[in-house]
Amino acid sequence: MIAAARLIAARSCFIALASTVAWCGVPASANAQVYIGRDIPRGGNVELSGGGVWSPGYDLGTAQAEETRNPGSGTGPFVLFQSDSRTESAPGLQGKFGVYLARSVSVEAGVLVSRPDVSTRLTGDAESAPEITATEMLTRFVVDGSVLFHLTGASFAGGRGIPFLLGGAGYLRDLHEKNEVADTGHEFHFGGGLHYWFGEGKHRVGVRADFSISRRNGGADAIDTTRTVPTIAGSVAYLF
Repeated sequence: MIAAARLIAARSCFIALASTVAWCGVPASANAQVYIGRDIPRGGNVELSGGGVWSPGYDLGTAQAEETRNPGSGTGPFVLFQSDSRTESAPGLQGKFGVYLARSVSVEAGVLVSRPDVSTRLTGDAESAPEITATEMLTRFVVDGSVLFHLTGASFAGGRGIPFLLGGAGYLRDLHEKNEVADTGHEFHFGGGLHYWFGEGKHRVGVRADFSISRRNGGADAIDTTRTVPTIAGSVAYLF
């Protein structure tokens, strides 16, 4: 009888222990599933991206070389010649560093480097010299900051694809050949794009496409005015 009682007690303890282990294992499995499939990006995540960018060419304006007329030779300045300048389209490279403040809002800083050709055509020479066109290559840097609004309500492909809107401002610096002359300016930009993330874990790799409109003032510009420059970019992104 005593042996039978001990056997029954041992069996009861084993069943209770097995039940406890099974009960503890359910939340652990559930937690693991929630971790793998949790919604990211979210506040605190960091994004690094880099890729190519392209901007079309645009006119830099017209300038005149003038001097004061001799007395009695007419009114107004005497025009020596006129120059018309243009920046040609050029590819470039960009890198961005962003931090998510929330799932739908992030801030980022970026650097863009390109080397567009600038052509200047000289016409209307006062001494009837032939027209000539001079070309040089600029090294252009744009350092900017942006705020991104991620449209999570418009996401698709199970939340992998997320459109966004962006806006910000930046500093423009154009270095002429041999870096002997530097022109500076500023820009404001707005636009939008799309993130598409791969994988399910906390760290993800994805691709990013951007389209923005930049309103630029200064730089290698013949006149003091504001230019509108569209920009298209494609990057590889890493989220952690």
